[in-house]
Amino acid sequence: MKTFLADLHIHSCLSPCGQREMTPRNIVDAALARGLDLIAITDHNTAAMTPAVATVARMCGLAYLYGLELQTREDVHLLAYFDDEATCLAFSDEIYALLPDSSVDPFGLGDQVQVDVDETILRVEPKFLVNGLDLSFRDAVQRIRELGGLAVPAHIDREFFSVLSQLGEMPEGLSFSLVEARYEDRHEVCGTSEVLRTSDAHFLEGIGVRTSLIAVKELTIEELRKAAKGEEGRSIRGQFHSLISAES
Repeated sequence: MKTFLADLHIHSCLSPCGQREMTPRNIVDAALARGLDLIAITDHNTAAMTPAVATVARMCGLAYLYGLELQTREDVHLLAYFDDEATCLAFSDEIYALLPDSSVDPFGLGDQVQVDVDETILRVEPKFLVNGLDLSFRDAVQRIRELGGLAVPAHIDREFFSVLSQLGEMPEGLSFSLVEARYEDRHEVCGTSEVLRTSDAHFLEGIGVRTSLIAVKELTIEELRKAAKGEEGRSIRGQFHSLISAES
């Protein structure tokens, strides 16, 4: 069994809510400084930063899980994780096409910059990424699962952008092996046995303030599903490490 101290919800400088300092090297250095073994970059509605961060992470001996954070038509945030970069990027292209063309940032969050491993700016994202897709929550979950991915409702204890805040309850007929929560143990509402704890970090100091200790035989989506159910010694256990807020 392999054990990973993981933070699986981190935003890079490409997310408008992510600070410009959230570059591949800085993210990896901060993760290592906090003793993390595994990270995932989950930018809003895109996985474009995945290749750069994954490259730096692996160069530094840090495990990486491919992912992104969708915002559905109902303004529900949904984490999606995949076994390989190609599938993650292909899915990213699919959902990006469903994102409105508008560049209007009603929250005044800031730039959306994609950089390479050397922090050279490759492009400035023209679409505002924190926007609802032309895709329902139910259909998003179905598509993630069709591709072999793991769908995880994000921050279910938040008062906005969560499945409970936006829909009032889990849609009938949908169940999840894992949900993400920051503080409150409200996962029983969603019928899950375990909660994924993450930082949802938007700046470097937020990385690793909440983590999950994950015990699996190998780092795969199927193993994570089994860990969420506590099968044969596998497990996912949430941990808190700091009172620093990871919110922007």
